[in-house]
Amino acid sequence: MDTSPDHVPKTPPNDWPDVSWSESHFVTGIFWHIQRLGMPRGEAPTLLLVHGTGGSTHSWAGVTPVLAARFHILNVDLPGHGFTAVPADVERVRNPFTLPGMARELAALLTHLDEHPDLVVGHSAGVPVLLRMALDGTLVPQRIIGCCPALVPPPDWYVALLAPLVGLLVESQAVAGSAARLAATTPILKRMLESTGSPLTPAQLSRYMHLCSRPAHVHAAITMMSRWDLPSLFRDIGVLRVPVQLIAARNDRWIPLTSLRRALERIPGVELVVEEGGHLLPEERPEVVIRLLQDRRL
Repeated sequence: MDTSPDHVPKTPPNDWPDVSWSESHFVTGIFWHIQRLGMPRGEAPTLLLVHGTGGSTHSWAGVTPVLAARFHILNVDLPGHGFTAVPADVERVRNPFTLPGMARELAALLTHLDEHPDLVVGHSAGVPVLLRMALDGTLVPQRIIGCCPALVPPPDWYVALLAPLVGLLVESQAVAGSAARLAATTPILKRMLESTGSPLTPAQLSRYMHLCSRPAHVHAAITMMSRWDLPSLFRDIGVLRVPVQLIAARNDRWIPLTSLRRALERIPGVELVVEEGGHLLPEERPEVVIRLLQDRRL
C-alpha cells in the first residue's frame, strides 16, 4: 500500500496506460498528473478527456490509441485522483473536491498549459465538471460529449453499498485509510466494480486495485461524492449554449436510465444515445466512444 504523504507528487507505475506521455505540473498548489499525446498541438483538434469519481487517466486507455491519430489529446487526473496530489492545506483553502472546485481547478490547469480544447469528453462525474466549466465560461468547446453522465442522485442500493465507507467522518484521512485497507484486503472493491454492470479484464481490475489501495485517492473520491451538488448545476443549466451529446448505457445500475431521461429534459438541445453496456462504458466498449468522437462534424 502507498502510505506516502498526500502532498508528495506520485508517479504512475511503468505499466500504466500511456505512461510514456505523462507530465507533472504544479498549479495553484496542486501537483497535477496529465498525459498529452497524439497529434502536435495546432496540427489537429484538441481533445480533453475527463474521468469520473474514482477514475483516472486509465479510464480512457481503450480510447486513446485510436484517437491519437486524429487529435491532440489532453488526458488529466482530477484533483486527488490517480496521481494528482492535493496537499491538505490546499484542500482546506481551495475546496477542490466540490463541483465548482473541480471546475475551477481544471480551468486553472488549462490556462497554465495554454490549452483550448475543441472537443471535451467526460465520463460519469466528469460530465457535470465539463458542464460547469462551460456555464462558467472557462471552457468553450464545439461540443461536450458525456458517457454515463452522473447527472442524477445515486440509487439507494448504491448508497447502501458504500455504507462501510461513508459516515460522519467520511472526509477524514483516517476514514480514507480504513477504506483503502478495505479495498485492498476485502472483496468490497470487486463488488462495487461488478455493480457497474461492466465486466472488466484482470488488467483493468488491477488498475482500480492499485488506485484504491492509496488513501489519498480514496479520500478524494469519497469527499467528492459527499460534496457533489447537482441542484446548483441544474439551476444554471438553462443558459447553456454548447451542444451536448450523451451516451447512456442500458445496463448502467449507477445511473438509472429513467431518472437520467427526466434530468436531461432541463438541458437545452441535448442529444441522448443509448448503448448496450454498463457504467464503465469507455473501458468496456471503447469503440462506442471512438465512433462518436470520429464524427466529422468537428
